[in-house]
Amino acid sequence: MKQYYEAMFILDIQGKEEGVDAVLTVIKQAIEGLDGVFKGAQRLEHRRFERVAVKKHNSGYYLGVTFELDPAKLKELQEKFKFNDKIFRQSYLRSKPVVVKEKQAEPAAA
Repeated sequence: MKQYYEAMFILDIQGKEEGVDAVLTVIKQAIEGLDGVFKGAQRLEHRRFERVAVKKHNSGYYLGVTFELDPAKLKELQEKFKFNDKIFRQSYLRSKPVVVKEKQAEPAAA
């Protein structure tokens, strides 16, 4: 049974020819390659870190991704990105899908 996940990726795309779209395509293909379902992505922004991180990184581009995946395959997904030089950090949170209820039409004023 697939679980719903929210992931946060910090991208290292400074000075690289590939942009956010190229990295997002790689993430989407990796999820779908493990029989997962890519739900969507939210481009956040480029932010400076409070402290200088490993390899002298001082900033990164934040990208939120939602998807469904078999929990047994989550570790394999993490390993796919472990040595990707464009993905600086990755974090996963098991979540529940957000259900947006449609607003009922209000009666017209007479």
